[in-house]
Amino acid sequence: MVTTTPARQAAELIFEQYKAVQPFERLPAALFPKTLAESYAIQLELHCMLSGLWGPLAGYKLAYTTPVMQERAGLNHPVLGGVFRKTLLRSPVVLNFTEYVNLGIELEIGVTLGKDLPASGAPYTREQVADAVAEVATAFELVDMRTPDDLTTEERTLLSVAVNILNSGVVLGDPVTDWQDRDLVDCKGIMSINGEQVGEGYGRDVMGHPFEPLTWLANELSARNHPLRAGDVVITGSLVPPTPLGFASEARISIEGLGDAVVVCA
Repeated sequence: MVTTTPARQAAELIFEQYKAVQPFERLPAALFPKTLAESYAIQLELHCMLSGLWGPLAGYKLAYTTPVMQERAGLNHPVLGGVFRKTLLRSPVVLNFTEYVNLGIELEIGVTLGKDLPASGAPYTREQVADAVAEVATAFELVDMRTPDDLTTEERTLLSVAVNILNSGVVLGDPVTDWQDRDLVDCKGIMSINGEQVGEGYGRDVMGHPFEPLTWLANELSARNHPLRAGDVVITGSLVPPTPLGFASEARISIEGLGDAVVVCA
């Protein structure tokens, strides 16, 4: 018999909205998270439910890794969410517009681990984490921006974490295995939609280096006695704010030294 907790009740409500492809509604006051710990408790329950739709966890996403996004969220540190096997895709990809409520895209640097980072090894340094990275790639994050409009900044942040930071998938470009020879700090990334540039940023925009958020993640998960494992894919935070992608649109992202990725929304 499954014990019903407030976190599970909240996750059940969110999960029904996921399945119905509906906007997220404000949770009842008794179930609305009041702290990040409560948001993560809901997220953990939700992960169990989403794995039935999207397969097992295949990695993680990081959010609020740039000063502008942390300011928007009212935080001074990143947050994390899960990425599921069936939503982890390789470019080029054609997306079904009807499977999203309010589709947005982000430009990120993604990594695939080649070694485990067990909880027992914490605290990790950036150098130790880098040693575990097997591949680096240009990456889209697909976000479904469907939280209610009438939330305060704090409420929006707490609900976004609870609903898995709005993640609806990841699209990776070609893997780069000799990433040690690439400049991941000053590399420029560009996002275009239908041939028109809509955003740009640099690797340094995410906490100074894209492996800094990865290091934060390894230590945060270790504090929960949870490892990162070889094969896990991690997207390290967007170089530009989330950008809407409409029907019959083509989006392209490129990062110097890492290549391109393309999605078409049809």
